Amino acid sequence: MKSTLLLLTASLLLNLNTSAQDDARSRAIVDKLVAKSKTWTSFEADFTTRLQSTKDKLDVKQTGTIKTKGKKFNLVLADNTIINDGTALYTYSKETNEVTISDPAEMDQELDPSKLFTMYEKGFKSQFVEEKADATGAMMQTIKLFPTDAAAKPYHTIILTVDKTKEEARQVQILYKDGNIVTYTLKRFVANPALADALFVFDKTKYPGVAVNDMR
Repeated sequence: MKSTLLLLTASLLLNLNTSAQDDARSRAIVDKLVAKSKTWTSFEADFTTRLQSTKDKLDVKQTGTIKTKGKKFNLVLADNTIINDGTALYTYSKETNEVTISDPAEMDQELDPSKLFTMYEKGFKSQFVEEKADATGAMMQTIKLFPTDAAAKPYHTIILTVDKTKEEARQVQILYKDGNIVTYTLKRFVANPALADALFVFDKTKYPGVAVNDMR
């Protein structure tokens, strides 16, 4: 679940390189991405996730949706729904028909989907990799991000692919120290949509018989 949240959030690993330094080109790409995303009051996106693990022989693909409005968000992935209404965080499992309620303040800030496109502003060194057209002819820029506090992170590199014209992230690939690779690919993205407040409320009446675990 934590890997799932680390998207969207934001948003988005090959060799450990704690000595990497920002280069001007990659820093400019990150700065533009962050600056533009700060102008959004809301966004919604459809995405796919892929977990690859050589050790466990896994290659799991899923689709999901994310809607954010300010600090609130609604994340749906497979049979799980996570809603932050600003005061409480609801994690609902369709399989067990259970919802766990926790304090959003206790959530790891790097796993907050509402910060999907701004989490790269600080705490990373960057390296420009390449610029080339994708299958549709759109120009994509690829950069690597290395956490400056590498010892405190479970991953060592983030590979970020950005649409050059739209200045929007298209793919985030996270390479973990245990060898796992998690890839998030945006399939549809809308900035500043009109989102109803009801989307960010967990309404127990819509889940008959739901078991509630309040951990606050």
